[in-house]
Amino acid sequence: MKRILLFTIFCLLITLQGAMAQTTEIKDGLAVRAVFPNYQWPISNKFLESDFNSGMEIEYIRNLNSLLNVSFPFRITKAGLPLDENGKTTQSGILGLDALLHLKFMEKPSFFYPHIYAGVSGYLEDLETVNFGVPLGLGLNFRIGRNTYLSTKGEYRIGFEDLRDHIQLGAGLLFLLGDAPAAAPPKISDRDGDGVPDEQDLCPDVFGLAGLNGCPDKDGDGVTDGDDACPDVAGLAALGGCPDTDGDGIADKDDDCPTEKGTAANRGCPVRDADGDGVPDSTDECPNQPGTAATNGCPDRDGDGVADKNDDCPDVKGPAATRGCPDSDGDGVLDRNDKCPNTAGPASNNGCPEIKKEDKDVLDLAMRAVQFETAKATFLPASFTVLNQIADIMNRYPDYKLSIGGHTDSIGSAEDNQKLSEKRAKACYDYLITKGVAAGRLTWAGFGESKPIGDNRYKDGREKNRRVEFQLYVE
Repeated sequence: MKRILLFTIFCLLITLQGAMAQTTEIKDGLAVRAVFPNYQWPISNKFLESDFNSGMEIEYIRNLNSLLNVSFPFRITKAGLPLDENGKTTQSGILGLDALLHLKFMEKPSFFYPHIYAGVSGYLEDLETVNFGVPLGLGLNFRIGRNTYLSTKGEYRIGFEDLRDHIQLGAGLLFLLGDAPAAAPPKISDRDGDGVPDEQDLCPDVFGLAGLNGCPDKDGDGVTDGDDACPDVAGLAALGGCPDTDGDGIADKDDDCPTEKGTAANRGCPVRDADGDGVPDSTDECPNQPGTAATNGCPDRDGDGVADKNDDCPDVKGPAATRGCPDSDGDGVLDRNDKCPNTAGPASNNGCPEIKKEDKDVLDLAMRAVQFETAKATFLPASFTVLNQIADIMNRYPDYKLSIGGHTDSIGSAEDNQKLSEKRAKACYDYLITKGVAAGRLTWAGFGESKPIGDNRYKDGREKNRRVEFQLYVE
């Protein structure tokens, strides 16, 4: 695994060296440092009590660009190399050579700049044993002269062999070799040959006039062709280089009446208003009928902002969205088609609110629940509950009316049954009025035995036929 890591880092270094462009700053540097390796601390974890050895390092540094350096430090040290994890060591002379890539955080001319680095390292112990490692470190450089820095560094070096991880501190001087090359004198360029240098020429590829910063002016009106809306006809600078024949301040190209003075609001034409409504004929959609500016000169009898010619309800105010027709409850059904114009409801129900299922169920229940004494129009006590519910429904649906129909079975004469059905329907009518339902919203009628819903030959059929029906409707 360590050898794969070494090979990957070498490849990274080679790739970065090939990819970085050269810069104009000083390229080379040389550092000389005293170094202090410590092989005991990774084992003992006791930094201050561990043994530091010493040595010397010479490092060649090459600048790649403003962010990256590559360097090759060579060092000679003497160190106590661990033989086991119990503190037993042996003194050895070590030769080492690294290949490092540095990431800088500031430009070199700064007084202080830090950098981090990583790379690969090779060691020769006592001129016999070869080992490899990966150094990871932080460097701090302090400028003390024009090309001289105090250079310090601290690193952790990962060994490829057991007991060879160690830390190393270093301090010394870094010298930048040579001076940055002097900048070449600027070259004066005039690509179009008009005598105006390109750096001052606003039109460097087109022959122009010095007084216009090198730009051309074909019509000679003092407005450069690039800014001239009429480059082939001499005009006024105030009008973008375009002429104004009638002198009304409107360029001929924008003037619908270039030989007659007019106003900008009328596109250069004199204002004409045949119907005297204050709307010029040029924009008046009804030039012979006085109107308003809001309706483009057309009349608007109801004053709703919709011209009569576009107003489906010209005598009643309404919004433009509904072609001038009102929709008082905003349900999308126009008042003229809305049977409940003050209460929102769907178009499928003619603009009226739909009766809820539970309320329909109450009306259906009423046929069985409203009961009377035999052959009389006197309510049995159980009837009042459902009648009160019907009164509540009428209060919640103020746009609806209610028809009340009384029915009987076939026992007795048809004449008596007709009268009884009328009395029972009228009794329901009178009761609902006492509960606050307006009489104008109620109608009643008796149908006697003429509309049976069951078979009068049988008891169950006759019970079904003895009923009062309640129907909600809107007109």
